[in-house]
Amino acid sequence: MIDMAQRLQELMTTTTEPEMIPSQIYSTVIEAVKDKLVGTNLLALRIGSDGIPGSSVDVVTQDVNSMTVSTLAEGHEVPISLEAVSTFNLKPVKYGLRPLITKEMIEDNKWDIVQRNLTESGYAMARKLDSLIMAQIEAGDSAASHTVTGGTAITLANIVTAIYNLEYDGYHASDLIVSSAVAQDIRQINTFVEADKSGVTNPSQSLIGVIYGMRVWQTNMATANYAYVIDKDHAVVLAEKRPITVEKYNDVTRDLSGVVLTARWVSRYLRANACCVITTT
Repeated sequence: MIDMAQRLQELMTTTTEPEMIPSQIYSTVIEAVKDKLVGTNLLALRIGSDGIPGSSVDVVTQDVNSMTVSTLAEGHEVPISLEAVSTFNLKPVKYGLRPLITKEMIEDNKWDIVQRNLTESGYAMARKLDSLIMAQIEAGDSAASHTVTGGTAITLANIVTAIYNLEYDGYHASDLIVSSAVAQDIRQINTFVEADKSGVTNPSQSLIGVIYGMRVWQTNMATANYAYVIDKDHAVVLAEKRPITVEKYNDVTRDLSGVVLTARWVSRYLRANACCVITTT
């Protein structure tokens, strides 16, 4: 395996263009991002840079049950009925961070400080993206007035009520996202334990089981003691003008070198009624 410290030292003493950064540095960052992400598994729509011609994009959604079927007497003209639509604008915001490392740190450390900082940078970007998506699920819940207020621990009745809130508005509850505290609660519910025996888990992606047909995800980016029930096909959209980008950074006068990580994201709930939050204490 190529030594990461050696590769970064090479970067500090060359004029390599940003796009020529060694692939192992970029791969380290992206692998860290993917490993921690939960929110991107829950997106109804992810708009890439090709779908954002300028600095923002308009998203058009069809209004639910907007067309009317009329009763007609014999010989009467059939009335016109057209679908109604709603539009909202998404303008991506730039996020980033810049880990800097001195030559002395590389020379003197007994561990791979470059690898550690690159990995942690990826985690930081992952946490930021997750927080944007989770915040919009909460915003959708607030707009729909769907919040289910629980007690000291989540119950089956809380979950069933959240499912009802979605189904009443014509949606299907596909996913349950829980904080670590709520995950502890549901692991003590027999219904979840029995469903979990089916083996529908993927710990590497925080998929911890199923309940009432919903995939259950655990994330530390959820608000403490919160759980979220959503219809994945209609809940949240992400506009990504610039995906995770890694560029070389040098400050020769201070003997510093590192990388700059940036991205341009904005998230929003797609349909408020497709989101429901369960709160516990």
